[in-house]
Amino acid sequence: MIVHDIPEGVPAMKLERYLRRAWPLLPGRVLRVLDKRKDVRVNDVKSDGSALVRGGDRLNIYAEDTWFSMPPDILWTDDRLIVAVKPQGLPVDVDQDGVGADTLLTRLQRRWPSARLCHRLDAATGGIVLAAADDEVYEQAFEAFKNHGVQKQYHALALGHFEQTKGTLRAWLQKDACRAEVRILHQPRGNAKPIETRYNVGEEAAPGVTHVWLEPVTGRTHQLRAHMADFGHPFLGDDKYGDRAANRQFARLPLCLWHERLIVPKDSPLIDYCGRAFECPAPDWMGMGKEDRLSL
Repeated sequence: MIVHDIPEGVPAMKLERYLRRAWPLLPGRVLRVLDKRKDVRVNDVKSDGSALVRGGDRLNIYAEDTWFSMPPDILWTDDRLIVAVKPQGLPVDVDQDGVGADTLLTRLQRRWPSARLCHRLDAATGGIVLAAADDEVYEQAFEAFKNHGVQKQYHALALGHFEQTKGTLRAWLQKDACRAEVRILHQPRGNAKPIETRYNVGEEAAPGVTHVWLEPVTGRTHQLRAHMADFGHPFLGDDKYGDRAANRQFARLPLCLWHERLIVPKDSPLIDYCGRAFECPAPDWMGMGKEDRLSL
């Protein structure tokens, strides 16, 4: 049994919706069993998924603990710096309402209570995330990410035919916090910030779908997704900025974007890790079956 207290301030919502937001990688079959059997008690009352819950409520969930306390996937660590691999669909931290019983950070903090994230990835994007369990390393990492003291390389599947095998894109990005999305502008305006993206094209993964590697010189919210879509090459599986009709043709693959490689240059503020490189290859998205897609 899992005992979970909904954080204060979380607005009222149906139990099923809260469970999906709090544990986003919980398999649908587990949720269906909980609902059918009323295996969740809300403040000691047996409830199905339609029951309303809110901040301050206590949930007793009668299910296997393993579904609710998955361990982090660690690529490398010396217990000061942590190089984790974030699954696609898992947020790095709680959302704007404070919901997030299962996030990358909660997984890390079960093993390293002092762990802090050094940077972030979108929930839909998977791959390498650095965290620190040591204050000195955290401060060094903060400076490194702020002052381009790390190099990040992403692997994606992009739609369309590329005229050039590599290049650099420059534009301005304007964030719309209310809609949780961004716009690409081709001239400065208002609060728009400059962005720069380098790309290197690989071979075709399927007709009209190409492997591409990207380096975000700047690191803005949704930069790679929006910048490449504006360039005419949205990522496969991206329904926010991409081509939904094309995505449906590929059985609704997840967003095909993965943080694959991180390099700490020799002059990086992360002084104890200068010259290190960490790599975690992207999934074989095109080779996935249905069960593989659901597990991401």
